[in-house]
Order: sequence, then structure tokens, then C-alpha cells
Amino acid sequence: MARPLPERAPLPLRALRIFREEGARGVGIRLLGATVYRRLVVMHRSLDKPRAAIAADLPVTVELLGDRDVEDYVQLCPWTSAAEVRGRLRRGLRCFVARHEGRIVHAGWTTNSAAWIEYLGGEMPLAPGDVYQFESYTAAQLRGHGIAAARVSAMADHLAREGHRRLVACVLPENAAAFRPLEKAGYRAVGRISALGCGPWRRLRLRHAAAPTDYWGQVHRRMQTGSSVPVWRAYMRQVYADVIHRWIPESSPGMALKTDLFEEAMGPHEPFSELGPRAVGVDLAPAIVKAACERLASAGGKQHFVVGDLRQIPLRSGSITRIFSGSSLDHFADKADISRSLTELVRVLAPGGVLALALDNPQNPVVWLRNHLPFRWLNRLGLVPYYVGDTYGRTEARTQLEALGLTVTHTAALAHAPRLPAIWLAIVAERFDQRRLAGWLARGLMVCERLDRLPTRYQTAYYLALRAEKPAARPSSP
Repeated sequence: MARPLPERAPLPLRALRIFREEGARGVGIRLLGATVYRRLVVMHRSLDKPRAAIAADLPVTVELLGDRDVEDYVQLCPWTSAAEVRGRLRRGLRCFVARHEGRIVHAGWTTNSAAWIEYLGGEMPLAPGDVYQFESYTAAQLRGHGIAAARVSAMADHLAREGHRRLVACVLPENAAAFRPLEKAGYRAVGRISALGCGPWRRLRLRHAAAPTDYWGQVHRRMQTGSSVPVWRAYMRQVYADVIHRWIPESSPGMALKTDLFEEAMGPHEPFSELGPRAVGVDLAPAIVKAACERLASAGGKQHFVVGDLRQIPLRSGSITRIFSGSSLDHFADKADISRSLTELVRVLAPGGVLALALDNPQNPVVWLRNHLPFRWLNRLGLVPYYVGDTYGRTEARTQLEALGLTVTHTAALAHAPRLPAIWLAIVAERFDQRRLAGWLARGLMVCERLDRLPTRYQTAYYLALRAEKPAARPSSP
């Protein structure tokens, strides 16, 4: 985030300028930022895969700032003293600078330890392998030449060679100019971090973003120590199996794809085997893939699993004829990630192929309320064991699929059983070995699926499902 220069205009004139550019909402947000509430957009850039280098419009060289260059840096950023810069370097912070015609015209700082954010008055949590980028600044007369993006690109290559995993940056939402160089260099918005309060009573809140790869591994390990709720998982397996057999039968030719392996890692009640022997599974978390492999291997199955991100699926275009995505895309904080994942699914889907997609259903009042309450509260109360993000409604989902060239042939409402009471009863039955209660509960859950016959089915269902087909390739002209 660029360090703002002091504004010398009188306060009423600044307020009028903000009102003209951003409206009343912008004035209100700036007022809150000056008093009790501040927030920043969190952006990530993966360092796992090499990217093409980005060049600036002007000839620049990117290098690390050393002690001998401190005075040059102060000329670029005169609000920072030479003593402060040397103190940062002694504490292990690093500054990547870009030179043009011998002088420093751009600079950006990094740290992989304590990521203190002065604007919020708190610390950004970093996972192992993360590098936080902050205080990026370009000389005013040279802005618009891509120097910042070129510096980020060169810096990313340097950090990747050192073994770091991800770059993290925070940007003021109103600072549109700061987003462009970051997005050009491969960053994407994944969430928000906010601070509420004043002085020592200020508290930070990180709205979970696209979780790091180890997040779901941690969720899996935590849930393995608790109840496995086999009655509930068997019910969900049956719900998904019914969709698979109705919409993408095993007799269909070609390879099938399942978009996450959480059910396969958790226990025997998994829908992957319903896709037949020619199926591949993909999951972001290596720990989940490993656990799923071990479980299915012990059952005598043969599987092909891949570690990969649904926003960048590591499969060839047109290599899959059947896709089942069961509530995999509703764990992103941003709908842009859902759209990007759908684009990837359509890319790997062969002409004539079928996609069966299930998402959290926002028409269900319980799902709607859950998505509008703070995740941290629900998680601490034990009501939501892992992060759930944004989702699509029926109309929006259909529009997105059709915009990608698919034809939506069916929609359905899935899983009508009240989730929390059912899971609590399943835990009681498992903990006290009440097999009769477990049997009654299993039959009762399937009876709830009869609600699908009523006009209110989209108000009672927890999941929305759509079946879409990719048009077959037209025969070429002779």
C-alpha cells in the first residue's frame, strides 16, 4: 500500500472532493477511518509457479536496498529519515528498489516475520512461507509506466528462488491506482482485514479469504479428533449419489472429475466411487489428498488424485467428459473466484460433456443468516466448523454457466434435513452408542428429502444443484 502524502487542502475542500469522486458513502467511510473503523483489501500472489517477467515502459533495474543507498532512498521518500531506514534494515526488513538513469524511482518493503500495519494499528497474521509487501511508492513524475509491476515481478522471482511460497499485500479499497500494478503482477483480492475501536481498544478482524493450502489440512486434523457423524455423512453421500446417477451416469464415456476430496478424506461415506473407475479427484490441500488416497487404498480402490487449485486446474483442456462439483466453490470470500473456477471447469470439460454443480443455497433462510453473520462468532460457537464463503443463487448460477457457453438442462434443491439438529442428534447417537436412535435418524433424514416435491423446496434445501452441458463440437466442413 502506498504511503499517503500529507494533504494540505483545508478539510471542507477535501470532503467536497471526496464527495464528488466517491459520493456520500466515500465521505462516510473516510469519516469512520478517521475515528473508529478502518479496513483494507487483502491480496495474495502465489510464488509456486513461474510467471513471465513484466517489463516497465522505461529501462529500470531492480535491486535490494543496501546501507550505501539509504540517502538515495530518502530523496525518493523524504518523510522517512535515514535512521529509520537503517533501523528497518537492521531488523531484517528488505526493500526492493527500481533505478532509472542511476536514481531510485520506486521502492517497496517486505517482511516475512511481524507484519505490522500502522494504518490498522495491528499485525497481519502470516503463514510459514508468506512475505508481506508494504509501503510501495513511485516517483510522481514516473507513474503510469509499469515500474511498480516490474519491481513486483522481479521481487517475486527473487523470493521464489529463496523458497518463499506467497506474497501478501494490503490496499485501501478506495486507492484504485494501487490495485492495477498488483493485479498486473499476478495478485488477486482474497479478503479483507479491518480494525474496530480506538487506541489500545482497537481489535483486528481478518475476513477469511481463499484459505492457504494448509488450512483445510488443519480442519481435517481437528475434525478427525472429534465426532465423525457417520449418520450425517451417509445421508449426504446418498443425496450426492442420487444426483450423480440421475445426471452423470457411470456408463458415460471418458474421464470423470470430482472437485474436492474432503468427504473421501473424512471417512467411508464418499461419493467419489459413484463416478466409476475412470475418475480423477482434485483438491487444494496436500494433506486432504494424502488422507483420501490412504482411505480409498485401504478399501481396495484405485484412484487418481491431483493436488491443484480449482482456479487453475492442472488438467488439459477438453480432457474431462463428466464433472461433479459438490459444494466445492462456496468457500471463497469473493464471487470472482467462483467465476474463475467455473471458467476452469468449462475449459477442462470436453465438448458434449456434463457438469453437475452444487452450491450453498442462499434462498434457505438458515444459509442466508449464516452467510451474513461473522464467521468467527459462528466458528467459536461450534456452529460452523470451517470457512464458508459467498455463493450464487439460482438465477445468477444459471446466468454464469450460460455466459460460459453451457446449456443448463436441470435445476434441483438438495438436502432438506435441518442440518444443526440432525448433526447434534448424530453426535449423541455416536457418543452413547445408540444404534436404534442412529437408525431412526438415518430414516428420518431421507424422509426429509420428500420436501423436494413441495413448492417451498428452495426455501428448505441447503444446496442448489444445476446440470449443464457443453455443446458438442460441430463437424468440420469438407
